Order: sequence, then C-alpha cells, then structure tokens
Amino acid sequence: MRRGGVILLLVVMVLGACSGSAKPTASKAFCRAADNYDNEITRQQKKGKIDVDRQIDLVAELARTAPKSIQADADIFLDSLQRVGDDPSLKDDPDVREAVDNVNRLANQACGVYDRKSGI
Repeated sequence: MRRGGVILLLVVMVLGACSGSAKPTASKAFCRAADNYDNEITRQQKKGKIDVDRQIDLVAELARTAPKSIQADADIFLDSLQRVGDDPSLKDDPDVREAVDNVNRLANQACGVYDRKSGI
C-alpha cells in the first residue's frame, strides 16, 4: 500500500510539472505602463515623428513597475533608450534587443497588450 502511495505521488508531481504552462503574471500598474507605451509608439509611428523623451518617460514607468522576473531587462531597456542618442550602436546590440524583446513578450503574455486595444 505504501509503495502505491509513493508511485501515485510521483505521478501527480510529474503531471503537475508537465502542465506548468501557466500564463505569466504582471501587476496592473505594469500592464497599464505597457499599454501606454504601446499606444504612444503607435501614435508616433502614425505621425512619423519620434519623441524619444516621451518614450523614455514611458519606459521608465515600465521599469519602475516591472516584475522581478524581468526587472534587469526593463532596466537595460531604459538605460539603452537614454543613451542611444550618444551611442546609436545600442540599436543593434543583441543584448539590448533581447532585453526589449523580453519586456515586450511579458507585456503581451501577461497583459495582452498586443492582442487587444487595451492591456488593462
């Protein structure tokens, strides 16, 4: 009987680990910041005018509200945006691109920012 209980426990643990594709989570504040950033980027693209200072303000809010899981990436995103005027090579830096992609991915997966009009 004891052996059967141990096997059952192992099966439950394995099945639980395999079904661990839970949706990532983020705070409402992060989702709001991600939505604001996405809306601003869309506006700037439609106007054909880039306002880096406005983008910096919005990414600063993303970094301030970022979950611990992507805090370092959000900080890299903000830092590179602040320095890109002096160092345009940051646009092509693979580490920066990865950090931005990670922030955007979480905004999409946890907040649905790119799936619908509003992420909140």
